[in-house]
Amino acid sequence: MLYTFSYEERHDYASVYDKMLQARALVFGERLGWDVVVRHGREEDEYDREYNPLYIVSLNESGQHAASLRVLPTTGPTMLRQEFHTFFDDCPDIVSPDVWECTRLCSTVESTTPAGRSVTIDVTKALCRTAFESGISQITGIYYKGMTRVYRRIGWEPTTLSQAKPEIGDICLGLWTVTPRAMRHMAERQAMLF
Repeated sequence: MLYTFSYEERHDYASVYDKMLQARALVFGERLGWDVVVRHGREEDEYDREYNPLYIVSLNESGQHAASLRVLPTTGPTMLRQEFHTFFDDCPDIVSPDVWECTRLCSTVESTTPAGRSVTIDVTKALCRTAFESGISQITGIYYKGMTRVYRRIGWEPTTLSQAKPEIGDICLGLWTVTPRAMRHMAERQAMLF
């Protein structure tokens, strides 16, 4: 089941929000070893608490976290501007009322399986649809270069704007175009046997 809500609405989705924070702690803190603050088994940062982001969360049939992401407008503080700009030479400062930043894309299912790809498509389709309905034309985000294959498989591949400095690693800054065609393409990929 898919849920879309803002930080200010999190109390109405308390269990869903809590499962997302636990998944973020597991994926980013434990599995990936990122320098994130985990308290009581949950990862929540100032971008959650201070900037009222939008969340899209997918729970599986048993009510457990499957995938989630966080969206911020680029007209306010963003992770690219505040945290990651030094990763890139000549990093663009993306500020537009028509562009959102997607961060904390988190999946607790295996993306190489058909079921895992289907969950990823559900969340990204919901992001694309919500953005389109809100008048947003593009989504920006940072991703590992290896994720390009996943984005290609699900049918919504970004345009790479920049690659991180060699000492940072295989990290890219991408831009996804929000269109009905992108939503249709993802739906077609989801219907296919992978």
